[in-house]
Amino acid sequence: MRKPKLRELKEAVLAVLRGPYTTKFPFEPHEPPEGFRGKPEFQADDCIGCRACAMVCPAIAIKVVDDLEADPPTRTLTVHYDKCIFCGQCELNCTTNDGVKSGIRLTKKYDLAGLDRSQFREPIEHELVVCQGCGEVIGARKHLIWVAEKLGSKAYANPTLIVTADGGMSLAESFATGVPEPLARNEMMRVLCPACRRTVVVRELWGE
Repeated sequence: MRKPKLRELKEAVLAVLRGPYTTKFPFEPHEPPEGFRGKPEFQADDCIGCRACAMVCPAIAIKVVDDLEADPPTRTLTVHYDKCIFCGQCELNCTTNDGVKSGIRLTKKYDLAGLDRSQFREPIEHELVVCQGCGEVIGARKHLIWVAEKLGSKAYANPTLIVTADGGMSLAESFATGVPEPLARNEMMRVLCPACRRTVVVRELWGE
């Protein structure tokens, strides 16, 4: 029984000499270790507005709002830190995450306390591309350009990607109401959603 007691005494003396094991935060800054899951932040240069982060968020902490009345139409993604559980799914499943860059990244920031919940929000805005036939949302402009760059020469199989990536795209001036006018062959090189694109192709191949 003596040896365990001596070992405990040794640990007690060492603890007194070494000082406390824990950090002195908040009196002194604390640097979290690598891999710490802290505050998620959008990276403006890498985010393409694809909504992947919002779709995989288990806490539904990322809200997506498409404003078709704006000029040009915009998509706003907003992280609500008061709902975030810091699981890292947004960064892990980000479309642009290649191990080096990512559209949204978990930082080492952890001191997020506050009294106003409206402060715990971080938005990022993207220009939307809308169908010039029916006015439906096709996607974020930056997302389409990213897809075109990934496809390379294969992007020329899709006129919407060609027009968007080449910078010759023009957004629909007004959105269709009621039954749209019949799409004809001259609509082929316009920005169209998959449904309108199919209509143009079918009519081109099989006629009315």
